[in-house]
Amino acid sequence: MVPALEGLHVLDLSTRLSGAFAGRLFGDFGADVLLAEPPGGHPLRAQGPFLDDQPGPDRGFLNAFANWNKRSTAVRTADELARLVASADVVITNLGPGEEGDIGGIPLRPALAQLKPDAVHLSLTPHGNSGPLASIPGTHLTACARTGWAWVNRLQGEPPLQLPRDQAGYVAGIAGFLTASAALLGPAGRGAPEEVSISETEALALTVHPWGIAAIYNGQGFSNAAGGRPRGADYPLFDLADGKMHFALPDFHNWTPALEAMGLPELAHREDLIPDLGRHSLDLTPVFTAMGGSLKSRERWPVFERLAELRCPVGVVQTLDELVENPHLQARDFLVETEVEGRRLRAPGAPAKHTSSPWALRRPAPRLDGQARDWTAEPRPAVGQPRPARSPSPEGPLAGVRVLSFGQAWSGTFGTELLALLGADVVQIGSRHRPDVWRRVSGAVPRAVAQPGRTQHALNTQGLYNSVNLHKRELTLDLRQDSGRDLFWRLLPRFDVLVDNFRSTVMPGWGVTLERLHALRPGMVWASVSGYGATGPYSPFPANGSTTEPMSGLSSIHGYAGDAGMNTGGLFPDPMSGYFLAASVVAALHARDRTGEAQRIDLSMMEAVAVLCGEAVLEGQARGRAPGPGGNRHPAMAPHGCFPAKGHDGGEDWIAIAVSDDLAWSALVEATGDLRLRDPRFAGLEGRRRFEDEIDSLLAEWTRGQDAAQAESDLCARGVAAARVVPLYELYDRPDPNFLASGFVSEIVHPEVGPSWLPGRPWRFASGPSAALRPAPCVGEHSREILVGELGLTEAEYAGLVASGVTGSLSEGA
Repeated sequence: MVPALEGLHVLDLSTRLSGAFAGRLFGDFGADVLLAEPPGGHPLRAQGPFLDDQPGPDRGFLNAFANWNKRSTAVRTADELARLVASADVVITNLGPGEEGDIGGIPLRPALAQLKPDAVHLSLTPHGNSGPLASIPGTHLTACARTGWAWVNRLQGEPPLQLPRDQAGYVAGIAGFLTASAALLGPAGRGAPEEVSISETEALALTVHPWGIAAIYNGQGFSNAAGGRPRGADYPLFDLADGKMHFALPDFHNWTPALEAMGLPELAHREDLIPDLGRHSLDLTPVFTAMGGSLKSRERWPVFERLAELRCPVGVVQTLDELVENPHLQARDFLVETEVEGRRLRAPGAPAKHTSSPWALRRPAPRLDGQARDWTAEPRPAVGQPRPARSPSPEGPLAGVRVLSFGQAWSGTFGTELLALLGADVVQIGSRHRPDVWRRVSGAVPRAVAQPGRTQHALNTQGLYNSVNLHKRELTLDLRQDSGRDLFWRLLPRFDVLVDNFRSTVMPGWGVTLERLHALRPGMVWASVSGYGATGPYSPFPANGSTTEPMSGLSSIHGYAGDAGMNTGGLFPDPMSGYFLAASVVAALHARDRTGEAQRIDLSMMEAVAVLCGEAVLEGQARGRAPGPGGNRHPAMAPHGCFPAKGHDGGEDWIAIAVSDDLAWSALVEATGDLRLRDPRFAGLEGRRRFEDEIDSLLAEWTRGQDAAQAESDLCARGVAAARVVPLYELYDRPDPNFLASGFVSEIVHPEVGPSWLPGRPWRFASGPSAALRPAPCVGEHSREILVGELGLTEAEYAGLVASGVTGSLSEGA
């Protein structure tokens, strides 16, 4: 088996987690990644926590996790840097617009002029390289504030809350790997290097936006006073005798035996609760209340196993020390062994299993040893067939790649949407008899988009579905019928990629095997997303984002400092699995082009999110205790939090402030004019972290008198990372002027909903403008186009299939 990207040279000139993680992903798939460092080392080497709490360039857990599968070189001269750039296929930087940048005092921009014509320069910055925020400082905290995450995570009456552990950097790193590796699949002959710009904030925005779009469709309106879940409520996490669990009650199958198993016989036989269809719209408060009392005497794992066997999605909140001992992860060989300063530790491994071109941990993060390596003189293996020379497509680098998708709800549909946004022709297989669950969240047209006199269907007008299926086509097929299955098999040879997120037994039950797919279309990629993967003891169990989040360990480190942990305010595992799915498919396309072999991808949502807890897993093992939630604090920045402020209407608002260094601290103190903040105790990061509570109290005095938006503008102009905490629904209703100016948000006209402001691509390619985004398809909208126009059915044959319910759109009588 040949690694997917073996033979590629990737030069990592990054300074942020986003660039480092993008480079690591290239190394995970076999590229030769060289980390070019200044004498003092990559900035992540200075970020704690550290092994035994002793700082050192090779002792940090984040560096150990984000920089493995790389080699390191000490850059000493401009000529050496230029030679490295000239030999690279991909160069990764965190250079913003107009920034010169340097490596140990050696300028970067002159070296980048040496890029090969077919090379890719990947630039990851807080806000991308275009738009009014492009030159503004940004951090993970401000990204959470700008995208709505901090707002939806908050508890009632408490400050907005960031996602844990620099997730914005991980998300952007995956997006960077995805786009840069996709660019390498694009046509040759551009005549100039491709530059790909990623906005960390926009990439993170795509992991939460559906809830805002759904709120807008339903006319929830604006309110800065409302929002947040009540502290102490049983739902969404319930206390059991030995820990916490999540129960996805609306999606429970076998309701009666499941409720009896939880000791609630009086609710088990309520006739209105037994059908799962429509349960989402019912008031389940009486059930939650009863569960809160009944479950406290029961232990987690027996409850998990019994309910999972009944096909009820449930999840145990695993601490990170429990995670590394989990029998399912052990059965799947998910954990890998690395080292931190010679100490062997286990870490999360591959976000997806690749059968033909496997992911691998080949080497731990390189030591800072000051050695220079002549990368340019080393032999390079062949990298497959040369790319065809043709003009870049306005659709994107994946133009010509065809994807047949059975994606449902969010993870599968979002992953294939990313491929569509990169230019792939994605055909979504829908169903007339059981449409996508995100089409069925309501049996009515949402009130804010309902238009009297206009033909509208509830299935075509749901904000959740329409927000994650852009730029696709949809074909309906009833695979219960022989003619539906026959059409499926006739379609398959026309596609490069098959995607599903069914239970692991469904596709094989239809006769789908990798060998059969390869016979139909040599080199086909078959990618599956499921809660727990296709193998292991949990593989038959149902799951969704709300249950795999606690199972992954993320819930145990998310929350306010001192809390026991909680689920995020969205369903973070779904979009993160979608990101990893798209990245895995692109890696598999590289492997296909190299070997001609069919490629199988098995992605577990639980494992994909566990990857994002990697450095915390290392920390927990090294310290002998699992880390817990850290709130809004940060190990390398202080102050770092969300502070109360005034809104434009005089109501309560919030502003996120993150001070990254002494220069930013001086600028913040100057902006406040508060002489108390000049106290010598607050000098340096160590002093500010020691007295962070006192600093926060003084800062809050100042921010309470400030308009949040104006304070953001003033602080950013001074070089301080700051952002007003934006309610999620506000971003896409007004819409956000910064997202609008950068091109991330655009008005998209849906045939039944009409115009909506929707987010699209968080990346920009220098090779030319991208095609305008198309709206999410209506049910079966492209059935005739595909079956008659592409498969060659006659109009009479198509009409017969519509009449028998095999295919068709709602307007065709479904």
